[in-house]
Amino acid sequence: MTLHILPLLDGKSHNVRPKPDFSLEGFVLNDRYSFLRKIGAGTYGLIYLVRDQVTGLELAAKMVMTEPHGAGSAANNKKYIQEKMYDYFASHSPLQAQELDLGLIARDGVSCSFLKEIALHLKVHDHPNVVTIHHVFSLERFAVVTLMDYFAQGDLFGNIIDNHIFLTRHHGKQLMMKNCMLQLIDAMEFCASRGVYHCDLKPENVMVRYDPSYRRPDADETGSRPIIDYQELHVSLIDFGLAMTSDLICCNACRGSSFYMAPERIVNFNTSKLVRSLIDMEQFVSDERAESESSARYLPTLAGDVWSLGVLFINITCARNPWPIANINDRHEVFSNYILHNKSILQTILPISKQFNAVLNEIFCLNPNERISLADLRQRIVAVDFYHDGASFNEQLCTPPTEPNSRPSSPKDIQGTGKGHHGSVC
Repeated sequence: MTLHILPLLDGKSHNVRPKPDFSLEGFVLNDRYSFLRKIGAGTYGLIYLVRDQVTGLELAAKMVMTEPHGAGSAANNKKYIQEKMYDYFASHSPLQAQELDLGLIARDGVSCSFLKEIALHLKVHDHPNVVTIHHVFSLERFAVVTLMDYFAQGDLFGNIIDNHIFLTRHHGKQLMMKNCMLQLIDAMEFCASRGVYHCDLKPENVMVRYDPSYRRPDADETGSRPIIDYQELHVSLIDFGLAMTSDLICCNACRGSSFYMAPERIVNFNTSKLVRSLIDMEQFVSDERAESESSARYLPTLAGDVWSLGVLFINITCARNPWPIANINDRHEVFSNYILHNKSILQTILPISKQFNAVLNEIFCLNPNERISLADLRQRIVAVDFYHDGASFNEQLCTPPTEPNSRPSSPKDIQGTGKGHHGSVC
């Protein structure tokens, strides 16, 4: 554990009458950052909106305790963290914290449990499609506070389900969808180039800025126009809590959120008779030191992120999830039917074209070694028409496939998964 990153501070304690809800609103960090309101809470930390009193900039402050609370319900953990944070803030007035060196965290923080997420995030945060970290502060040995970009319009999940930013758009709908998808592909490709694999891609972990009144400029004299347009829509990855640096992941790893996890993260491919009848497991890296077959093979980590992108693309185009979980052992579910019997089933239950169904088939390969590369996926997304089959994509011919509230009864409507993710073994 790289505790040398964290300085020791001698905080002065003061007795302060607690607020009924233990809110941190009104506290000021380092005489500069005013806590405005809570904007998020999880099992391990809190997120508050803060304002920089010097610049006026609003930032998101993510606070994580250095020693997380033990096992318990999510609700109890959130309550415990809120109360502990309030107790600390109230007993250290004025609230002072030591700023940590971002370069030092990026270099050494991976070996420290409560800095690992920040360290991996810092390795890739200089990309426009990854949320930028501005400052990291140490509250003695109690907690770490990360100040990062704030997105007032929230995450992709809320913007798909509540704001219908894609399905209610009548002008340039498919271009806007592609704009989002290509930015996500760029982010994944950049992270992989830095040796970072997210492992928890889902709409709750994609932050959004967009201008509903914005209209793309006309095509130039060549008749072309770029698909990526940050003025129209800008998406950025967040939450590297399950991220990895290894390009291989053990066959018994259960890592991610159920709706978005690849099948090899749900079922142990090396011990499943059904999977072994479909895939030659000898093609994957073996570990001769493994004590059992359950941990004897390693599969490509990036392929799991590619799979998650496929589910995200269905969220974006249809506001749906294709299946609740990619478990090949659920013989009567859409997923097993798709893998074992009918590769066209998604086209029959989603309002998508044959050509988009073909792209999804390249993503949703059971064998992770056979999944489409990010470079090839980018080209497929540029060329595809999501809803109509024809010679080529033509935005001017695009019409809404369905109204947002008029959807097929199967598969599942997109559901929030931000409250539950997995980081264990199968």
